[in-house]
Amino acid sequence: MPSELPVLTSTPARADHAVRAAGRALARLGRSDLGGHLVLVAGRDGPSDPAAEERAAARAVEHALRRRPLRLPPVPGAPAAPFPAD
Repeated sequence: MPSELPVLTSTPARADHAVRAAGRALARLGRSDLGGHLVLVAGRDGPSDPAAEERAAARAVEHALRRRPLRLPPVPGAPAAPFPAD
């Protein structure tokens, strides 16, 4: 879930690798000013695959930004940027 607050959190709380991957995805997409919450459901029943969780976190960030673009107030002096089509 994207958030206007630039803080990234996760459930379970100790999914640092996935949170870092989400932060990298936001930065790559030019939205490092945003934050959000990741809910990891894989790996609950056994060992998890950190690389797979990182890829899933990056895809989730991309999907969330495409599906629910945040309508942030304009920054004074900044050029207007178009939002992606739904």
